[in-house]
Amino acid sequence: MALGSGEEQAGTRTERQTYRRRRLMDISRLLPILGALLLALPLLWPEASAHPAARGGVSMSTAIIYVFAVWVAMIAACFVFSLAVQRWADHWTGGAPDGGSAPASQPPGRAEDS
Repeated sequence: MALGSGEEQAGTRTERQTYRRRRLMDISRLLPILGALLLALPLLWPEASAHPAARGGVSMSTAIIYVFAVWVAMIAACFVFSLAVQRWADHWTGGAPDGGSAPASQPPGRAEDS
């Protein structure tokens, strides 16, 4: 019968929204941890030796460039994440800033009550 398909579809949509909300919450929890790990990574790199015969190691300037690149990447990731959260929040709440639906426009010629 076709009666159950509408209820089934509404349940699937709700499950999808809940899944997306949980994934956004997971990202919000993991993004600072990922940033801290990426910023701490240069501490594990071998130090470049001043001796010309020594090979390997990472120079200080390379490590500083890496740290600033990670810093910029984290800012970009947070910006993209904030756009995703804002889009989800607008969709979930109907787009109004207070969580309600947007107010209906008043007919022309009628003054607003203040």
